Order: sequence, then structure tokens, then C-alpha cells
Amino acid sequence: MAQAVLATLAETDENPVGLTATVQGFGSMGGAAARYLARAGMHVVAVVDRDGVVADPDGLDVETLPAHRSPRGLVDRDRLPTGARPLAREEWLSVPADVMVTAAASYAVDDANEGAVRCGYLVEAANVSVLPSAEKALLARGVIVVPDFLANFAANSWWWWTLFGDVGADAGEALAKIDKTMWRLVEDVFTEVRATGLSPREVASRLAERDHAHFRGLSG
Repeated sequence: MAQAVLATLAETDENPVGLTATVQGFGSMGGAAARYLARAGMHVVAVVDRDGVVADPDGLDVETLPAHRSPRGLVDRDRLPTGARPLAREEWLSVPADVMVTAAASYAVDDANEGAVRCGYLVEAANVSVLPSAEKALLARGVIVVPDFLANFAANSWWWWTLFGDVGADAGEALAKIDKTMWRLVEDVFTEVRATGLSPREVASRLAERDHAHFRGLSG
């Protein structure tokens, strides 16, 4: 997920250092994304769990927060790092940030709440976290939405790569392949976005259909 964010920023000539991010969901995917984004120099200004929002406009200590996280990804409000403060759950969309990662649940952004979104990039980690009509409205406002099946592809691909021996049982090897593949896919998508004016989802769908037809022809 973090590489999907970083590759997208690179395609729009944005330097991640100093940019801000909010992460909805602080379980295995959201928590890891927050840590890798912070290591890339971004300030994670808010994380969201079932109980609400934990925010710090100067950037949360996302190395400390996971140490006090429940097995269900809930942040311990009694052990917040200095500067962090809890906010109500309904405020999660309105925390201003350059990037938002939706890593908690499907249908999180809909027609009723998309107007509260205050980010330039929305990257879907959870499946179908943005409804189609809400995505259309976000795109009209200039928000770049990176679709789920592009941003979270590695969750399934890693398993197949390991099964077929494309990567060994080594985290570094797996992460290197994920990084390289993600950056190539994002580059392919945004090259076509710039050429056609289509949305990232429309282009990614086209490319997926093209590749599916190609491999089906090979197997046939």
C-alpha cells in the first residue's frame, strides 16, 4: 500500500517528504502502510479505528502506536504518544491531509460523506472502499483515486509468487518484487491516464482486461 502511494506521488511529480497522510484502519494493512509512509518521510497525521480518530497535525509516532494496539487493530487511548489526541469517529474524513488510505472497510466513502473528504489522493487498500458515484464526484473535484485492485494487488500476488517459486521465503526478496511490480503497474496506469484523460480505475480496468485476454489466448 505504501508503495502504491509513493509510486502515485512520483507519477505526479510530488516529493513524499513532508506530505501528510491519514490512514483509515490500523490493523495489519493500515498499520504497516502508516509505518512505511512515515519511513518515506511523510507525516501520518491521523489514524482511524473502530473507536474513532487519533490525530496529531505534526505527525503521529507510528512506531509507538502499534506497540499498544489490540489484536483487532484498536489504539489504546490511555497510552497515546505526546501530541496525539482522540477525535470523534465521524471526523475521520475531514482531517486535512495530502493522502488518504482507506484500509478498513468496504463502502467507507459514499454519496453522503464524500463531500467531507479533504485530500488530494485517495488510495484504496480495502476492497470497494469508495462507491462509484462518490469516486466520480471526487474525480470531478480533482482528487486522484487509486483503485483497490491496483493498490492492494500484492496481498494475493505474493501468495502466488511464493507458491510458484518466483520469490523465496524471504521478506526482503518479497518486498523487492512487490516494490518493483507496483511501481511498474502504477507507471503503466498513469502513462495511459495522461494519454487518454480517463480515470485511474478506467485505465487499470482496461489494462487488466487486456492482460486477461492475452493470457487466455496463450492458454487456449
